[in-house]
Amino acid sequence: MRQPLRVLALACALTLMPACAALQIGQTRVENPIAVAQTMEQRAYALLHAYAAIVEEATEIVADPATPLAFKRTLGQVERAATPAAETLQIAVTAYLRARADFEAASGANQTALQRGAATLAIAARRLNEAVAAAQAPIAELDGLVRAHRD
Repeated sequence: MRQPLRVLALACALTLMPACAALQIGQTRVENPIAVAQTMEQRAYALLHAYAAIVEEATEIVADPATPLAFKRTLGQVERAATPAAETLQIAVTAYLRARADFEAASGANQTALQRGAATLAIAARRLNEAVAAAQAPIAELDGLVRAHRD
């Protein structure tokens, strides 16, 4: 476990708020990072961190000898669908950030460089949005299985 406190905090947030954006507990306000993300890259990173926390918990479930074999198999199948989506999302967010940096660097350049940068950024933004949308369902399914086992 590389970041146990961050994983624990994210797991708690995702567990407590599967369908809502925030929860008020006394003076403390806990927010679902995916629901409150304001930019595409924030949504992407929130989803990637959620995926990492879910996979870590799924790994612990699979390692538990008391977990039924059928459940382990189902969890493995769902994880095999979620992992490529998360990997694609990571690639898309990296490409988007590079395109945005290139666009910002070209902002002071001539009009042709600026137009190329804008076109590249628009393509990267569209691909990032598509990757986020494609990753949400398989990651949510994996999360649902992990939650079902926990309850």
